[in-house]
Amino acid sequence: WRLHLRNLLKLTIESKQKRDDDRVGHLIIGFIFPSILDLDDLMLLTVHNRHRGAHRVLRTIYERVVTLKYIAQNPHLAADFMEYDAIDWSQVMMGVEEASGLTLSEPAKTSLSTAAAEARKKFKGESCTECGLRKQTSWTKLSSKAMAERVGLGHMHYFAFVEPSKLIHPTYWGINNVVSERSPLYNTLNYFHELLVHLVLLHRRHFTQSTQPTPMMWSAVHDFLSVWVFAETSFDGMLAGYEGRK
Repeated sequence: WRLHLRNLLKLTIESKQKRDDDRVGHLIIGFIFPSILDLDDLMLLTVHNRHRGAHRVLRTIYERVVTLKYIAQNPHLAADFMEYDAIDWSQVMMGVEEASGLTLSEPAKTSLSTAAAEARKKFKGESCTECGLRKQTSWTKLSSKAMAERVGLGHMHYFAFVEPSKLIHPTYWGINNVVSERSPLYNTLNYFHELLVHLVLLHRRHFTQSTQPTPMMWSAVHDFLSVWVFAETSFDGMLAGYEGRK
């Protein structure tokens, strides 16, 4: 059923043409494509029992789905998310210039610098005069946990965000985890598959304004709830009465 789910993801992004003025639709299509690549990476890692690598990939798609669901619930914030891109581009181009000497030509360089400065002023504000830190460090003031709670994915936050963060960053907890025998493959696959189904249903709701899945989508949901019989989700309440849940 994983191959079925992968094919469904591909069919989903190929089936709808987004409008130029549909920012949320643009983000949905843009977020689903790298999720297909994540699916390939995670399954390759799990086949070879590389559970910590798979756990790190889980955080990637978790943050992506949480962000996308939050923006879908608050479409006016899509512009903020996209405007923040100027800061990311500015950091990337500064790194490229420092590493290779290559730089943008004018007027593109000045345009990017201006857009990044405006975005920093809008999203980050002025640094504290005492500690040098900023109150906001991203495109939104919400923490990852607060955002996850608002979109119904708070039940995943510890395992899909906190734990892999400790593995990604140099922490003493992460060191001890690496030398332990603990294997979280079961939870990693469970949450990963749930997140993929959330993506498919999110696409359905946005482009058709329908809360009911297509037969192919329903099959993917049925497969999920058949395999992961102890799943902690009803997919936003849509499937709360599903008979196969335990």
